Amino acid sequence: MRTRKIPNAIPAAVALFGLTLHAFGGWRDFGLSAGVGIAVLLAGMIPFSLGLLGGGDVKLLAACACVLGLPYVLPLLVYTSLLGGVLALVVATFTGELRTILTRVGGRIAPTLVPGATATPPTRTRLPYAVAIAGGVTWILLGETLLPALKVIK
Repeated sequence: MRTRKIPNAIPAAVALFGLTLHAFGGWRDFGLSAGVGIAVLLAGMIPFSLGLLGGGDVKLLAACACVLGLPYVLPLLVYTSLLGGVLALVVATFTGELRTILTRVGGRIAPTLVPGATATPPTRTRLPYAVAIAGGVTWILLGETLLPALKVIK
């Protein structure tokens, strides 16, 4: 988290695990898993090119999509985005930048609401987004395994 670097071996191992796991389901499952990973990787090039996500984050997200498969791609993206927002608030609070960021956001919104107002440039605080990705995967795994098991116990 401190260096905000994800070694290539981590997403590669995760993707290999996911593809191997889905290979046991046959060629169809393997192909869907690979296709989902490639689609997420290609879609991730957009936020990467805009400087919104790092390359390691995009690779890790695509690898996690390979593991979870097609039915869980949308929930993965939604949960990861929600947790990324929470992460951004936590990081901004602990770094003392929350007030500055909120002021700048207000400065970016004001020109659309107030004629003649000028926009302030956005800030670029780097987030350890792999934490949000891991949280999204955990959210899905708990929701599919642990929580349904607890309902049976009740």
